[in-house]
Amino acid sequence: MVSISIFQDKEVFFGLSDEQLAEIALVAEQKRYEPGEVLFREGVRGDSLFIIESGEVALTVKKGEGELKLATLPAGAVMGEMTLINIEARSATATAASECSAVILRNSTLSGIFNQNRELFIVVLINITRILSKRLRQANKKLIEP
Repeated sequence: MVSISIFQDKEVFFGLSDEQLAEIALVAEQKRYEPGEVLFREGVRGDSLFIIESGEVALTVKKGEGELKLATLPAGAVMGEMTLINIEARSATATAASECSAVILRNSTLSGIFNQNRELFIVVLINITRILSKRLRQANKKLIEP
């Protein structure tokens, strides 16, 4: 079973009690990835959120004939949280930059928890809204700065 400690300092789970985090931990999966292994691919419908437990993950997007590296995410980073709200194609490809492990929360298993515990769902939804708002502000700032 996944320890609730992996969720405790993550923005997306801010404000949830240990009991609520334990509900989430019960449906979480752990998976190891070798360097170069793809966690998810740009353009493929998303169905899960990932928390990088160890190692690093590179995020890239297609650009022309090649690809553009957006970021290298360290252990502790959360990615894919938008799929909890909007199940659409992934906007980037996530590839293990080193040997790594991740905790995976699938929409299909979380939906059962969210249906039974509306308060938990509302808190997660508000947190994702805050995260997306912060990212939008950062993107806007990058556009207007020289």
